[in-house]
Amino acid sequence: PLTSLGRDEILDEDSLPRRFCAHTSCFRREAGSAGKDTRGLLRVHEFDKVEILAYCRPGDAPDLHAEILSRAESLIADLGLSYRVLDLCAGDLGASSRRTFDIEVYAPGVDDWLEVSSVSWFGDYQARRANLRYRPDGGKGTDVLHTLNGSALAVPRVWAALVEVNRREDGSVTVPEVLRPYMRGTEVITP
Repeated sequence: PLTSLGRDEILDEDSLPRRFCAHTSCFRREAGSAGKDTRGLLRVHEFDKVEILAYCRPGDAPDLHAEILSRAESLIADLGLSYRVLDLCAGDLGASSRRTFDIEVYAPGVDDWLEVSSVSWFGDYQARRANLRYRPDGGKGTDVLHTLNGSALAVPRVWAALVEVNRREDGSVTVPEVLRPYMRGTEVITP
């Protein structure tokens, strides 16, 4: 996917870290399956999200991972939603991930926490497969990069939580202040 943008490249150390952002359409495999979570906005078959990707030197990866997590977390905080951050245990990680944090928002309508973002540090796993390397300053040879990836926000789930939390008794919805400039100053959405 996005990691392949730098496939077979050798980057100069002084150009690191490299950050990328892309809008992607995503599709769930389990489409058509039965169950309580297959209808509505909570688990849709097709959805759009913004992907965040970074390449860096191995020693910079922990700090960059924390930075990407902080940025995703601030988006949720700015919307005024209750959220939590989960540091996934090794048994819940895929083979490629060294460390992953999930951000979940609370949705009172279903009385559940919904994952809206996931931020992962893949170490050199993806970089080795894509042959992503860098040339150390003043050094000879090359070293393998580390890659990090995050989903900015799962929009349908965030929207569902926003509507639930900001819904008034008359059915109208208060628009969070941070979104008003993007909605032509609209403060309330009426039914």
